[in-house]
Amino acid sequence: MSASPAPLLVFVLGALGNAAAGFVFDAPAALLPTPPPPPARPRTLLRAERTATFGMGCFWTPSEAMLEVEGVTEAVAGYTGNPMAESPPTYDAVCYSSSWVEAVRVTYDDGILAYPELLDRAFERHEARLGSRQYGAFVFPEDSAQARDAREWLDAGTVALAVRERDRFPLSATVIEPATSFYRAEGYHQNYWAKWRPRLAAYAGLLAVASGALGPGGIGAVSDPVLAHDVAGWANGIGIAGALGALLERKLDAKVVEMK
Repeated sequence: MSASPAPLLVFVLGALGNAAAGFVFDAPAALLPTPPPPPARPRTLLRAERTATFGMGCFWTPSEAMLEVEGVTEAVAGYTGNPMAESPPTYDAVCYSSSWVEAVRVTYDDGILAYPELLDRAFERHEARLGSRQYGAFVFPEDSAQARDAREWLDAGTVALAVRERDRFPLSATVIEPATSFYRAEGYHQNYWAKWRPRLAAYAGLLAVASGALGPGGIGAVSDPVLAHDVAGWANGIGIAGALGALLERKLDAKVVEMK
């Protein structure tokens, strides 16, 4: 006897979706000194951690992708682009507004990564949508140097008719706006895929077990029909508990704070 998956578990699954000098004589190789390792990439003594903010589409994937860039030490998902804001928004307010931009604020070491290069890396990794403000491609310069570099970068790309190779997204569609207050999004948006990949894998396994995949009607790992039914019920219960936990997380980890 096989158990059917609970509707709630099915609903949740549907919704969630990187030269030394040698001797001058001809000595045997074993007698020659071992060359030292190549010198580390030089860094300037004046290097400092700086921040940069970009609109990159839905921030879940780009915030993770920016952490793969050498020199980037942190990527925070958040909301910006609304100079009239007087208090932190909620995710729902951002979704139902035409004023906010989902953004990623990165902290980077400018001794390793120059801002113009960071602009290129962000453009390569964004998932912006044409015609959308919330999910648009934006650069929010935080000082006059970033503003100058961003304008030169955008002007050069526009003249060159630059497009992104993987999807032909035009660089000229990027919008430069003055930086406004940046609000760190709710905790459940941070490191989103790092948390949800294992959860989704677990949900998929639980759904399979709850559907009777281990019983006589499935792979037969549990030959006793009664035990198979019980195992399916346990999996169903665990899956529902996990789904309720995810909903509870959204309630408890919903603080939005302004970052200076």
